[in-house]
Amino acid sequence: MLLSPLTRLGIPLVLLIAAVALLDRVSAIEPVYGRLLLWLPYLTFGIAIALSIFFNRARLFTAALAVLVSYGLIHTQLQTSLAEPGTLCIYTILSIVLPLTLLLLCVLPGPGLRNRFGVLMASIILAELLIAVFVLEYVPATTATPLINMWFPIKPYAGYILSVFASICYVLSALVGLVMLCRQDSETVAALLAVMLFSFVTFARFDQPRISSIMFAAAGISLIISLVRRSYDMAYRDDLTGLLGRRALNERLKGLGRGYVIAMLDIDHFKKLNDTYGHDVGDEVLKMVARQIAAVRGGGTAYRYGGEEFCVVFTGKDLLQCKPFLEEIRKGVSSYQMTLRNSRHRPESEETGMQRRGRRTRSRDSETVSVTISIGVSGYNEQLGKPQNVLKEADAALYKAKTNGRNCLAYKKS
Repeated sequence: MLLSPLTRLGIPLVLLIAAVALLDRVSAIEPVYGRLLLWLPYLTFGIAIALSIFFNRARLFTAALAVLVSYGLIHTQLQTSLAEPGTLCIYTILSIVLPLTLLLLCVLPGPGLRNRFGVLMASIILAELLIAVFVLEYVPATTATPLINMWFPIKPYAGYILSVFASICYVLSALVGLVMLCRQDSETVAALLAVMLFSFVTFARFDQPRISSIMFAAAGISLIISLVRRSYDMAYRDDLTGLLGRRALNERLKGLGRGYVIAMLDIDHFKKLNDTYGHDVGDEVLKMVARQIAAVRGGGTAYRYGGEEFCVVFTGKDLLQCKPFLEEIRKGVSSYQMTLRNSRHRPESEETGMQRRGRRTRSRDSETVSVTISIGVSGYNEQLGKPQNVLKEADAALYKAKTNGRNCLAYKKS
């Protein structure tokens, strides 16, 4: 099954719960472990930066660098009371600038580090550092403190340190990030939202002992997990459909034991559809079919095998048990009507296109296209032995379904 956008926040939420639980036991931590905890965020963000460079992830590199710098300032400059003018200035700047930086990273494109966008993102961090240095060096703390107390007063509520203005920055940044996550289903945006969450808790409960070390270490771990998961997707998932690809299927076949079923699915007359409507429509059809297959019930796992071919693997079931789930996919695909818009009615801007999406209205010049799929199924038996042989039998059953008139399901029993 494909990850839904909001489930990408599952691991960060688990890390947050673990971090909060650790805060309650921080007084029991031995001093030697406390010193290690103090340096843990440097390690986690150092690893995150190295991975983001290796995988060419510009936005996560910038986020990791920004949060690392923020933690460095907290570690070295914010270890005194917020009643001190200099400490209050740095805290206020960080609590406002960091969420706005993460917001900017959510909305900016991130094609990579080694291009103009990568330079732009690095420039953002540099500019923020220069502004912070300028304020700290050339604006006397005694002058800035009255302005901060007037416009950005901290501790608006009992037990809550963050100013109302900084809180609004975090809320707006999180809302925009959630909208971007739901629209793009991006692992990067989910990681940026996680960093927002951990930094917000840090600044909101800044009076808690070791809260910055614990929360920022958790934020670094969250970034590392996101980068590893993204690298897994790049290696094992198909870019067009989002399904697991051929490499993931091969790995799965190696680990299959007994009692499994393999189904091969193929879009009927796909080459003719491509020739008639073009590759763009063909890609949309592939994505539509992939969505239908990804929703397979019965514990099946969907894969894109290549071209217009897909594969579903069931474990712990026999052929008869899998049949209704596969028939459900076949009927869902055949009943789906895809509307093709005439090029004259296409929106001139992306914003207009976004507004029109999801509407049911159909222009007079539009037409619909529907496709069908054929399915071949084979299950484990001792004669076949290896899963690769079962896969070949399923492919032979697929050919049988094609010769039976297509848009049907066929078995290959040995």
